[in-house]
Amino acid sequence: MADPRRSGRAGRSPPLAEAKLAAPLLRPELIRRPRLLHALDAGDGAALTLVAAPAGFGKTTVVRAWCESRDVPLAWVTLDVGDNDPVRLWTYIATAVDRIREGLGRGALHRLRSSGTTVDDAVEELVEGVRAFGKEVIVVLDELEAVTAPDCLASIDHAAERFPANARLVLIARSDPALRIARHRVGGTLVELRAEDLAFTTTETAELLAGRGDVHLEPSELELLRGRTEGWPAAVELAAIWLRGVDDMSQVVREFTGDHRFVADFLSQEVLGALDDDVRGFLLRVSVLGRFTPPLCDAVLGRTDSASMLGTLERSHLFVTRLGKGGWYRVHPLFAEFAAFELAAADPGAAAEIHRSAAEWLAVHGQPAEAVDHAAAAADFDLLARLVVAYHLALIRTGHARTVLRWAEALPEAQLIEFPELAVAGATAALMTGGRTAERHRLLRLADRAHPDRKVPYVEAVAGMVRAAAIDGTAEEAVAAGLRAVEVAEAEADDVLVAALAALARAQYLAGDVESARETALRAIEHPDSASRPPGHSFARATLAHVAVDRGRLVSARVHAEKAKALVGAVGSSRSWLGASASMALGAVLGAEGRLAEAERELVAAEHFYRDELASPHHAWLLLLLARVRVGRGRLGAAGDTLREARDALEELADGAVLGLLAAEVEAELERARREANGGRLVERPSEAELAVLRLLTTDLSMREIGGELFLSPNTVRTHTRALYRKLSVSSRADAVARAEALDLLDGVESSG
Repeated sequence: MADPRRSGRAGRSPPLAEAKLAAPLLRPELIRRPRLLHALDAGDGAALTLVAAPAGFGKTTVVRAWCESRDVPLAWVTLDVGDNDPVRLWTYIATAVDRIREGLGRGALHRLRSSGTTVDDAVEELVEGVRAFGKEVIVVLDELEAVTAPDCLASIDHAAERFPANARLVLIARSDPALRIARHRVGGTLVELRAEDLAFTTTETAELLAGRGDVHLEPSELELLRGRTEGWPAAVELAAIWLRGVDDMSQVVREFTGDHRFVADFLSQEVLGALDDDVRGFLLRVSVLGRFTPPLCDAVLGRTDSASMLGTLERSHLFVTRLGKGGWYRVHPLFAEFAAFELAAADPGAAAEIHRSAAEWLAVHGQPAEAVDHAAAAADFDLLARLVVAYHLALIRTGHARTVLRWAEALPEAQLIEFPELAVAGATAALMTGGRTAERHRLLRLADRAHPDRKVPYVEAVAGMVRAAAIDGTAEEAVAAGLRAVEVAEAEADDVLVAALAALARAQYLAGDVESARETALRAIEHPDSASRPPGHSFARATLAHVAVDRGRLVSARVHAEKAKALVGAVGSSRSWLGASASMALGAVLGAEGRLAEAERELVAAEHFYRDELASPHHAWLLLLLARVRVGRGRLGAAGDTLREARDALEELADGAVLGLLAAEVEAELERARREANGGRLVERPSEAELAVLRLLTTDLSMREIGGELFLSPNTVRTHTRALYRKLSVSSRADAVARAEALDLLDGVESSG
């Protein structure tokens, strides 16, 4: 493997695993099960199809057979735990769709890499591409149980609600995913297949046995077998294998209970016991790999005949399935679970060694994400650390900060101290994703504990960059950390320089040194490689936007804010702390332009990613900007609540001098607005029709949109609005909202903005 200290600086996204994009091939003797195909066909027009049942119920096979029967374009993705990262998840889905027809997923992939709004925007782009395609499309997400991250599941929900009529979204899982399934069920837009649907009927049991050779049972014996197995397809399949080798089929049918304990015994005694030692050892060991190719098996198991061995196992129905046409295979998950126990009993160290060898091979052959997963499965923390050090920078720069953080959190402290590059990479990822302040502090402290020989310039520069960007401690301490990070990066760690300059600029701005912040941020965006370093570039642009707003240069401010938003798409979209920085900058610009409803919407979206168990300067700052916008919109109650939350945060912080001045300004604006709202008189109480309009004036709806909500013409809405202004003694929408709130005319209705 390459030296991680030299190979970790690349900025290219790791390649996709082709096995994840391959739909399983169907065996010629497959039981077609038309009743299930008809049940799936009946879902035409449904937004969502869910096939949920435990292992061994043939979920994947049924869906694959149905897809083949439809003979329509298919995008198939087999998920794994690495897909608990919305950018990686939708990169695979969009790639699968793009392979239906080149260009179909291009817009979504572009947004995921570089366009900078949210993952939901990429989903919308993909949905629009499929809608424009016009022809029927099936998108299958297999093994969905591997995905548990709330933001990933939310993005799938978002897609399910927007899939066009010409597309079917099919989810395959061992249990119900944490999605809004009930909403689709109530709305009649859900097709479901459950274990009771997938269980074999007596007829299907007979058909399977007939296709497995010289197996003959009487109708009563078929019913008995189906009853004892409860139609569990895996157990029926095993019974077919067993019955081929016995003399008295009637007797053994009565002995075959089909429960999990019996199946395990059967696999051990009847299936594995019938194989020669070489084949049995190969099958048990290859089960460890999950997905594999013959060359990977050869390398890991020290063989040269894996291709022929896998072909034999596949033809013999011994739990090996080919994935598409790319040379990838997998072992049936039910057998893989059993094989893990068997191998552990026979050779306790074998699985770890297989995972370790696979990690080394995959790293050399350009599959770093899969290599890391195998190293983690081997509990080889030294190898895991070296792999993550080697590839973390490429992952962070291409939108996979969550993956880096997950890997860092999987390591014991000893490895994080031994490899401080990994500790600071994890701290960077924790900062970028948001909501992990305590974890960021922990990782930085571990980096500080590393042996002096391990604290290479890269580590020092990254640690200082993170502390400056987050404003850990006082603003002056953050500036000092940023200055040191820039000094080290300029001398010996150029990979960090753009991010270090951006972090220093932010610290300088929040310390009140606006001119230095501008000069430093300009140095960041003018770096020759800034275009290929989107995290630092975006962060610097966001600071320049705030500086320009302060100086009244709104045209320049908008350019910087929009560029920050565009760049942040390359590092995981705006659904992150870094994305929130860009959104906050744009919110500040919109507020200064007087586009207050849009500003509030942008700031509210960003606030979620700044919220944490510990107070932070950035969160307090955003709350102050949000309170100011709400004052401008006349939402004085909401503004007061937001201002109090900001002041509570400032009290927890070590230094809030600059933000304290901003808080005082906002409070003065709020008090002035309250006096004005309370100082007027109600000339005449509005009519019920006018009150209905008044309540919608608190939202960001246009006059035309308010008319649509109330089934009124825009002219009628304008007439009611003019009457409201006269009766409330005001001259603007914001003043009307503030006066109505002061006079308690809104009946507790809150703005949707």
